[in-house]
Amino acid sequence: MGETPIIAVASGKGGVGKTSVAVALGRQLARAGRRAGLVDADIAGPDVPRMLGIRRDAPARTVTLASWNRGGRDPGLEAVEVDGLKVASAGFLVAGNQGLALGTDLADLMLGRLLKETDWGDVEVLVVDLPPGISFTQQGVLAGAGRVGTILVVTPAEVSHLDTGRALSVLRSVRTPVLGGVENMAYFACPHCGEQTDLHTPAPADRTIWADGVKRLARLPFRPDGVIEQADLAPVLATVDAHIG
Repeated sequence: MGETPIIAVASGKGGVGKTSVAVALGRQLARAGRRAGLVDADIAGPDVPRMLGIRRDAPARTVTLASWNRGGRDPGLEAVEVDGLKVASAGFLVAGNQGLALGTDLADLMLGRLLKETDWGDVEVLVVDLPPGISFTQQGVLAGAGRVGTILVVTPAEVSHLDTGRALSVLRSVRTPVLGGVENMAYFACPHCGEQTDLHTPAPADRTIWADGVKRLARLPFRPDGVIEQADLAPVLATVDAHIG
């Protein structure tokens, strides 16, 4: 497990469609024949199960974090497979509408359990949907699990670039490679005439993460159904393939 390449999908703030990008990336890797896993590490908002059509309605009375692998007697958390993609999520431990309030240390502990104590089988890459923002300890947990590369997700708005620029500085300080960025919900394309309409006032060019050296891999449209198509992610998939090797 320690050598498994990890693709961390991250953002500086919520509401930019980061989870949609992570889910689409995981699915496209699986469809391309990669043995891929998807880790839903957004403890406060584990939306991956619902996006994949998985739901739990029974509230959990307790959640045990100390260890899911009690001295080797327990095989750990079993990944759920959806269309060839293996998935592990904090959302599997609680009901879909049940909150899970954890401090930073416990959230990092849960991230470590999801990565290291899930029965992943022979996966060759893990896509990790991180919560908004980047922490030093979070990066330490990821680095201890595999070879990490990060995809940043922003919208064209200045505040999105500002907050993700802060996350970028943390990643660089801990020497985590940033593979590139995805500009999501950049425009709306009219389904009748194809005319594109910008959905945000774009950030000044010199205040973007692109100006800070992040390669823009894709510019994605807003789609009401939330579907990110394979063609949209082609440059991202090529970059991820190069990271996996």
